[in-house]
Amino acid sequence: MPKSEFDDEFLRLVEEFNTSAGAVERRSRILSALDLRPGDHVLDVGAGPGHQVAEIATAVPGGLVKGVDSAESAITIARKRWTRLDNVEFVSGDAYKLPFENAAFNVVMSSQVFEYLDNVAAALSEIFRVLKPKGRVLIHGTEWGALLWRSSDAERMARFMSIWNGHLADPHMPQTLAKKLRTAGFKAVKAEPVVHVETNYDPSSMSAILMKFVVGYVVSRGVSQDEADAWVDDLLGLDATGEHFFSSNEYIFSAEKP
Repeated sequence: MPKSEFDDEFLRLVEEFNTSAGAVERRSRILSALDLRPGDHVLDVGAGPGHQVAEIATAVPGGLVKGVDSAESAITIARKRWTRLDNVEFVSGDAYKLPFENAAFNVVMSSQVFEYLDNVAAALSEIFRVLKPKGRVLIHGTEWGALLWRSSDAERMARFMSIWNGHLADPHMPQTLAKKLRTAGFKAVKAEPVVHVETNYDPSSMSAILMKFVVGYVVSRGVSQDEADAWVDDLLGLDATGEHFFSSNEYIFSAEKP
C-alpha cells in the first residue's frame, strides 16, 4: 500500500506482504497479462521497493524497465536491492507528472496505486503521453467493497473496514476505471478478475499481513489498541474452530493506445 515515506515498521510489513504466497501469485498473474516481448521498454508507476520491476526485467531481454515512485525511501531501497539487474532503473517521480519523454514506453503498468489517486484521469493522461502508439497499459487494483472477511462481530468488522477505506481516495476504483480509460483515449479495454481466497490462517498469508496494516491504521484513527487486539483475537479464534475465511476481489485492466 502506498505511503509517502517508508518508515522501518511500514517497510517491514511491505516486505512481509511482497513475499507472501498471495502477492507472489498476484505478480505472476500481472506478468502474464502484460504480454511482454523481448526489447520492450516498460514502466511501473508506483513501483515501491521494485519486486515487480525485477520480475519484469527478466522477461524483456534486450529491453529496459523503469520504476517510478513518489517515495524517495522506496527508490533508495529499490536501487540498493536490484543492483544485479543491468536493465532496470528507479526514478523518483509523480504519477501526475511522469519524468519521461513522450512515447517512451511499449508498456506501462501500475499495481495497487490507482485507488490512492485523487485524480485518476490526470494519471491516465500521463500514461497515455509516455506510451508509444500501439503501446499497452495495465492497471491492477482492489475493489474493497467486495472484500469478505469472516468475523463473529459483523458490526465491528464493518466499522473497521469503513475506517480502513478512509486511507483510500476511492475504495471502489475498479468500478469506474474502464470508462476513464476510454475517456483518456485508450482502446480495446478489457478486465479480468483476480480472486484471492483463504480458508486457513497462515501467519505469512495476505490476510495476516493485511491484518497488521489495518490494526495500525484504525488505531491511528482513534480505535483503542484493546479493541483492535480483540478484533485480531476474534479472527484467530475463528481459525482455531475451522471457520477462517478471507476473500479479496482484485481486477487487472488492460488497454491499448491507438
